[in-house]
Amino acid sequence: MNFDTKYLIRWGIPGWIMILTLFPYFFVTYIESFKKIFELSAVDILTIGAALTFLGVPLGYVLNQVHHTVLWVIPRIRWKRKKWDEYFKQEVLVDKKMLTNDNFDKERYRYLLSKKHEIGGVTASFVISWLIIIIINISYNSTLWSWIYFGVVSFLTALFLISRDYSSRNVHYYFYEYLLEESKSR
Repeated sequence: MNFDTKYLIRWGIPGWIMILTLFPYFFVTYIESFKKIFELSAVDILTIGAALTFLGVPLGYVLNQVHHTVLWVIPRIRWKRKKWDEYFKQEVLVDKKMLTNDNFDKERYRYLLSKKHEIGGVTASFVISWLIIIIINISYNSTLWSWIYFGVVSFLTALFLISRDYSSRNVHYYFYEYLLEESKSR
């Protein structure tokens, strides 16, 4: 089995960011429950930390799939099959161009697409963390700290939504306005 460790990092980052976003919120909000953790041995605490680190990878993978499905697949379900087929034909046309062209276009497109999906996975983790925090803040007796923390998470979520939109438009422009047009002219 050939497996790149870069995928562990790519899939892990959104999961780890979600864990690192929610952990301080739950720790401060439910400090009484966390006091029991301090009674655990160092080995137990390390085991919990290792488990959370390990769980970040499958969680991140799921977050990447949520991002891809919610922002790419579901909006295109409205498309008729003919439009899907047209898009797939455009991808094949661009792939053929990349096979016969220098490496720059391929590497540039790979970079843009990779950046879009990396940012998208992290965006999904922030959006879901944001939803969890606001639901808890509204449902329970929230403190000033929990609303300040919600503001910080809201700010980060907005930044990543803007960055994800920028990356998405960049990939779209590069694919349709450059690669596809150049492929058609050959």
